[in-house]
Amino acid sequence: MLGAIRLMPPLAATLAPLGDDPIDGLEVLRSIGFRAVQLSATQPGMRPRELAASARRDLMVRLRRLEMRCAGLDVWIPPEHFASPTHAERAVDALRQAVGMAADLGRVSVSTALPVLTDANAQILRDVRAQISSTAAHAGVVVADHGSDAVTGAWEATADDPIGVGIDPAMLLSLGHDPVASVARCGQRLRAARIVDMLQSGMRAPPGEADGARLQLGEYVLALAGAGFQRSPVADARHWAQPRAGLERVRALWPEEHES
Repeated sequence: MLGAIRLMPPLAATLAPLGDDPIDGLEVLRSIGFRAVQLSATQPGMRPRELAASARRDLMVRLRRLEMRCAGLDVWIPPEHFASPTHAERAVDALRQAVGMAADLGRVSVSTALPVLTDANAQILRDVRAQISSTAAHAGVVVADHGSDAVTGAWEATADDPIGVGIDPAMLLSLGHDPVASVARCGQRLRAARIVDMLQSGMRAPPGEADGARLQLGEYVLALAGAGFQRSPVADARHWAQPRAGLERVRALWPEEHES
């Protein structure tokens, strides 16, 4: 297990599940021992429209003082909005704003989820993907699509496409897919990877839960390393029963001496 983890960059953690105050959340993550953080563009105080250029610089200064860095930015818009004539323009605009913020925070990746392709939404989704890809390429930012179509290959993308694949093991397990095989299949198209399990009960949880764990974490991490994935995996505490306690357990799997 530790041999696999030695191959990976330092672990990041989602900030939003730790509470409404993002500054307090950063302090909590640093106290646990995290050196990278996954921000949320929908968390109050972290929304792109709330953070002007000076505020973004201040955030970067605060992270440096905490000896932390930003690993990426989450933009969890309801996927169906990207395929809706009523909501698509607003959804794309929100993603564009997040891409601009991600560029200011060090050209970090942006995670979102695009909807499943259907005959009815094919044309609007092609237009949406083209707009997102153009915006991301211009900003020098990559976008990780955590939707199921990205993982299964319903949308074909090259390794240099700004829109790539985001791996969420819990989502994959819920759909009956093997996260390890999915990583191997996506290869160089990987843009982001989550550390999260889906229990037999159907609840999202940290890996290694005594009752109902399904993710083979060691095999999963080895698959990421084998695919050449060089970004920080993200311990994704969204919907965990005890986010802080879960992050503490996951962080213990990435010991300090293995971080370089």
